[in-house]
Amino acid sequence: MTSKKIRAPLAVALLAAAPLALLALPAYAAGPKLTKAVNNALADEQKVYATGDYKTAADDIAKARAVDGRTPEDDYWINKIDINVQIKTNNMAGADQDAEAAADSPAMPPEDKAEMYRLALILANNQKRTDKAVTYAKALQATNPTDAGVISQITVAYFNAKDFPAAQVIVQKQIDADVAAGKKPARETLQNMLDVQVAQKDEAGAEKTLETLVAAYNDPKDWTQMIDVAISSRGIRDVEVIWLGRLLSQVGAVASAQDANLFGQTASHATFFGDALVAQQHGGSGFPDPTARADADKKTMPQQIAAGEKQNGNYNAKLAEALYSYGMYPEAEAAAKLAMSKGGTTDPSEAPMVLGQALVAQGKYADAVTAFGQVTGGGPATARITRLWVDYANVKQNPPAATAAAAK
Repeated sequence: MTSKKIRAPLAVALLAAAPLALLALPAYAAGPKLTKAVNNALADEQKVYATGDYKTAADDIAKARAVDGRTPEDDYWINKIDINVQIKTNNMAGADQDAEAAADSPAMPPEDKAEMYRLALILANNQKRTDKAVTYAKALQATNPTDAGVISQITVAYFNAKDFPAAQVIVQKQIDADVAAGKKPARETLQNMLDVQVAQKDEAGAEKTLETLVAAYNDPKDWTQMIDVAISSRGIRDVEVIWLGRLLSQVGAVASAQDANLFGQTASHATFFGDALVAQQHGGSGFPDPTARADADKKTMPQQIAAGEKQNGNYNAKLAEALYSYGMYPEAEAAAKLAMSKGGTTDPSEAPMVLGQALVAQGKYADAVTAFGQVTGGGPATARITRLWVDYANVKQNPPAATAAAAK
C-alpha cells in the first residue's frame, strides 16, 4: 500500500462541519454589574437581537463600544455578546476577533472558559489562524474534554500546525476512553485518527483504523477505500481478488475502474463468468464479453451439481465458486459444504470462504461468521479478506443505526 491509497482531507472536512453554535447567554437582568451606559446599550441589543434585527443589534454594540471609561468586564461582555451578532451576519472574521478578545480577557469568569475557548478555537481554525488555534486547543485540552466535536477541533489545530504526535495523543485518548466505556468510537474520532496516521505515513496504522471504520459504520465510501487497499496487497492471489470483488459488490461500494478491471479480468481468466458479468456491470473492461459463455455455463449447472456427489472436494469447491458467481447462493452453500465434508482440497481456505460468502448473500450472517471461522491456510491476503467479510457480516447483524437507537 502507498500513502496515496488512503485519502484523508481532515482540515477541510472538519472545518466544513464545524458547529458554529451561538453562545448561550444568561438572562440579562441576572448578568454582571457593568458600566450603566454599557449595560443599557447591551440590554437594548438583547431585545432587538431576539427579534432577528441584527443590524440594530450591531448598532447597539457599537454604542456600547463608544462608551468612555469602560472596564475590562464591559469589554468582555461586549465582545462576548457581539460574537453571536457577527455569526448571524456571517462575518466570521469579526466573530473570530471578538472570540479572541473575550477568550484572552482577564475579566473572563472561570465558568465561561470551556465554552469561550471552544468557540474561539472553532473560529480560529475557520480563519486558519494556526498559532491562536493551538493556544486555545491547549487550553481546552487541559479541561479533559470528552465531546467528540471539541476533540475534532483540537485535532484540526494540531494537524494544521503539523504537530501530528500531539493530534494523535488526544485522538487516541478519546478512542481508549470510548472502548473502556464499552462504546464504539465516534466516526468523527476514527476519521481524525485516520487523517493523522496518513499525515505521518503510518500506513499499517491507517489500514487498521480504516478497517475499524468499515466494521463499525458500514459506509460504502469507506468500504471502497478499504477494498482498494486490500486488493493491492503484496502477493495477492487470483481467487483473493475475486473474493474482494464479490465483497465490493455486496457492500454497495463504487469500484474504481482499476479494481473493476482487475476483478473482471481475473474472474474471466478463472472462468467464473458470473463474476466477470458483475465486474462488467461495475464498469470493468479489458476482458471478453462474458455473456454468452455465462449463459452456456449456467445451462449445465444442474448436471454439474448432480455430479458433485461422485467428485472430490476440489471439484465441489470450484463448483461452489461458479454457483456463487451466478447468484445461485443456496446451491453454492450446498456445494461448499459438500467440498468440506469430502476434504482433501488443494486450498483449504476456499470451500469455507465461499460457504461464508454464500451465507452472507442469503442474509444468514451468524452462520456466515461461523463458516469464516473455519478458513485456514490460503495466501498472504486471505486472513485480511476473511476478516473483512466477517466485519461485514457482523455489521449487517448489528447495523450502526440500530446500535445507536439501542444506546438511547
